Amino acid sequence: MNTIKIPIEYGRDGFAQVTDDTDDYYKQLLSITARTERDMSPLFPEFGVQDPTFNIVDNGVFLINASKYIPEIILTEIDTNIDEQGNNFIRFNFTRR
Repeated sequence: MNTIKIPIEYGRDGFAQVTDDTDDYYKQLLSITARTERDMSPLFPEFGVQDPTFNIVDNGVFLINASKYIPEIILTEIDTNIDEQGNNFIRFNFTRR
């Protein structure tokens, strides 16, 4: 099932979409995992990471969430960093199972 692309883009044919089971689809899921704060979802309060505004995202928590909620992939690399302006960057690589 296709999913709306994030950030949302709107074109002549409607919202841009990402095709299920593609690398772009899994990149989007991992990005959502890294940008969601814990306790934001009442159904899954353990989903997400600590507030990434002033803290580097915890690689272990990110890895646990990816393993639990996106079992179709294996994270092979995670690198987190905060630049001088306070922007939080997460770089990851993965393979599909």
